[in-house]
Amino acid sequence: MTPFRWKNCYADVLTSKHDLTIESYFNDVIVPALDTLDEKIEALNNSDWPGAVFAHADMKDMLRESKLAFGLAIQSIWERQLRAYLRGCAGELRPGEPVGAKIERANWKDLRKCFRELRGIDLEAFPSFDILDVLQHLGNACRHGDGGSAAELAQRCPDFWPTMPIVPPMPHMPPDPRSIELPRTVGLMDIPVEGLRAFVAGIAQFWRDAEYIYNESIERKDAHLAARLASERAERSWVPQAPTGGA
Repeated sequence: MTPFRWKNCYADVLTSKHDLTIESYFNDVIVPALDTLDEKIEALNNSDWPGAVFAHADMKDMLRESKLAFGLAIQSIWERQLRAYLRGCAGELRPGEPVGAKIERANWKDLRKCFRELRGIDLEAFPSFDILDVLQHLGNACRHGDGGSAAELAQRCPDFWPTMPIVPPMPHMPPDPRSIELPRTVGLMDIPVEGLRAFVAGIAQFWRDAEYIYNESIERKDAHLAARLASERAERSWVPQAPTGGA
């Protein structure tokens, strides 16, 4: 089988650090910030200060809102990366055509169409697409509140909404296992940290898959790259194939 190839662009080269950028933002910005809030919540939970119970509740709200804000930031970084990449490809592959302006105005559906037209492969074909699609709905929900994207998230990511115990926990009493589901509104969404991590991993995977296609598309490969690609094809879980009848 022939690996899928596209026409390489300088825009591909400019994406070479996109995976590291989003991973660094998560590891060096998001994680330390959330750890700090967790430490403050724990300190208030163990405090004898009479007002600690109220401050504790406020700090938990702050943590929840911070995770929403970080989810939106992750989505914004990804969308800017993708739009810049498509604009770069359009400038090289469709010079003189108003494709760049179209990309600036495009919604998520139109961006996927532009990707297919410019790169010859569906964005949906990438293994990371499902998580990136969820991320897009999250960005819409964070920006606009309850609506179609929030409803989609409620269906696809029920773990973004916590449950509430029927009986509040009491000191020296075993917890009541019964709980009720909270309304699945944006205002009550509480994104797990692992959910944020999954979004970042999806973005990084997409750019690494794009880099793999770029390397496959190099016409004259030196022996080192050819050997590396042969090894990578054997180890990869996804190796896009050229359409039947030609590359």
